[in-house]
Amino acid sequence: MIDEAALRTAIGQVEDPEIHRSLAELNMLKELDINPDGSVRALVALTVAGCPLKDKLHNDVTQAARSVPGVTSVEVDFTVMTDEERAALTTTLTGGAETRQVTISPRTRVLTIASGKGGVGKSSVTTNLG
Repeated sequence: MIDEAALRTAIGQVEDPEIHRSLAELNMLKELDINPDGSVRALVALTVAGCPLKDKLHNDVTQAARSVPGVTSVEVDFTVMTDEERAALTTTLTGGAETRQVTISPRTRVLTIASGKGGVGKSSVTTNLG
């Protein structure tokens, strides 16, 4: 018999590879199913759909679950956080501080000066635009 609390703790201690906080702290472990045969299914919520470190997170969760006695197999599924969950996460990570908005006058024009090569006069052009 698998101890659900031990399994939740083990998976909850896995660190999100991008945010560097535990899944438990970030409330990313959404579901945990334990079957009598020792198989386990975990549902983890990603912050964005195209999470570049999804495979690492999958491996870390699998390894953590396998460390719990009685676990015979692990299936990790992913979902994406809702806008509300993402907003709550942002509040948690920023400590409730308000985000500052940079206001730019509607009359302000922004120009981008770029080149694929070095030494072609980007600084000179930029200086002379002012």
